[in-house]
Amino acid sequence: MPYGRLADWQALGYEDEAAGRGLDYMQKRRQTCAKYHVQINTHTYRSGRNEGLQLYCTKIHGFAEGRAGEIYNGVCPANLEGHFLQGYNTGRAIFMTLSAVQSLEATIHDLELERESLLENLTEKGALPIADEATREERIHLLAEIARLKTRHTELGIDIDNLTFELTQRQAEYQAVLSRSPYHP
Repeated sequence: MPYGRLADWQALGYEDEAAGRGLDYMQKRRQTCAKYHVQINTHTYRSGRNEGLQLYCTKIHGFAEGRAGEIYNGVCPANLEGHFLQGYNTGRAIFMTLSAVQSLEATIHDLELERESLLENLTEKGALPIADEATREERIHLLAEIARLKTRHTELGIDIDNLTFELTQRQAEYQAVLSRSPYHP
């Protein structure tokens, strides 16, 4: 983005690194500014960037990034990276276990909706084979369709039961990860 000739390159460097953007982001800024014949002040930008790294590369910020599911771009210097990664890995474990819980909940919900729809379809088709106007072939086809729907309804019930059991396990894992976290999510 063009920031004009009066851009505060130190502040921009600080903001970029406080947000965890890598040094490659400076190149993007350089390319954008070049379109407007504006040169980036690399020295000032890097000075701000180094200040921003001090804010970004902390345990608590690492935790927040991991907890939010953000990807770590390896921007922290070696002397700060260990602390950042401690927090990040803790937050990431919470994010991953919660994501697994939410994914299972969504899958169970979808299967329950499908099962409800099948039940409505079964109810609808259940009366058709006994209708006077149905031919023998139509009755045979309807009975086969009803049998298929009943089988699928049963299969969905088994799948839901299995996923509900797995969900209980994932919820326990999530609670265990939360209880081990030194941070409050």
